[in-house]
Amino acid sequence: MKFGLILQIQSKDAGLDVLWEELREQVQVAEEAGFDAVFLTEFHQARGGAFVSPLLLGAGLLQGTTRIRFGTAVLATPLHHPVRLAEDAIMLDWISRGRLVLGLGIAHQVPDFKAFGVPREHREEVFEEVLDILDLCFAGEPYTYVGRHFTSEGHITPRPYTEPRPEIWVGAHSRSGLERAGRRGDLWLADPQRDVGTIAKLAVDYRRHAEENGKTPRIGIFREAWIGDSKEECERVWAPNPMQVHRLYYNVGTYLRRFEPWVDEVKEREAFTLDRLAPGRFLYGSPEDVRSTVEEWREITGCEYLALRFRHPGGPSHEQTLEALRRFGAELC
Repeated sequence: MKFGLILQIQSKDAGLDVLWEELREQVQVAEEAGFDAVFLTEFHQARGGAFVSPLLLGAGLLQGTTRIRFGTAVLATPLHHPVRLAEDAIMLDWISRGRLVLGLGIAHQVPDFKAFGVPREHREEVFEEVLDILDLCFAGEPYTYVGRHFTSEGHITPRPYTEPRPEIWVGAHSRSGLERAGRRGDLWLADPQRDVGTIAKLAVDYRRHAEENGKTPRIGIFREAWIGDSKEECERVWAPNPMQVHRLYYNVGTYLRRFEPWVDEVKEREAFTLDRLAPGRFLYGSPEDVRSTVEEWREITGCEYLALRFRHPGGPSHEQTLEALRRFGAELC
């Protein structure tokens, strides 16, 4: 099992200048602890401001590192012009000497589509065309592309540092998304809302699509994580923070009745509880607890990668996070 670290993009207690320095230190500690990669998510128009432009930030975060990779988990792909995205990815692939993971998703926030002037109802078609043009750009040959949403003619240079291109991970949970991940991705990255039982069911379809397209199925999972002396300690120190984030997910509609039948039972805040949410989604406890859960999740889903988010806008503190990263690395990486 490989482990990645998903970095928070916002802090309730510090400005982005302070948070940036904290992220740089977290990346250094993650590399020393044995994590495979660090990741940034992509969200826009966050209340109070948050980090955007993940690829730009990734270039800065990798400065001073030698081994750890940087990835996006995941980009709001339809909001990006494919040629600009290809060139940014190629540049980061070169300056990092091949340490880029390009995680792509379909995006969902209505206000972001409005801000970028992209029709949300066409996002699947746009995503497919972005992937088409990325393939042409990464090939390093002259091309002409005429689609419904993009027309492009060019010869993008240089070719990527990585042969034939950086890894593309596709985030998805819909039927069409799983088909796309199997057909066009190098790894399917499951989102943090679905529990591992649901992911195991979705993985059946993903594996079938990958195999039909001559690809080896590979599964990664985005989870919340913490390590301490006991589950009780983690629930006291850490759990309220991811719960706040997942309440936001619930409020914007990312918990879905077809996957989480309990959504209709959550009529008030008190019904959105850790006991309801944590099983199969939150990885925490003593080293023994965490190790046992990792093995259980591997057996259930067949995953090979866990992308873990330790810290959230409300905490824990930077110092507590560094300690947890070091401990996790010593015990599991």
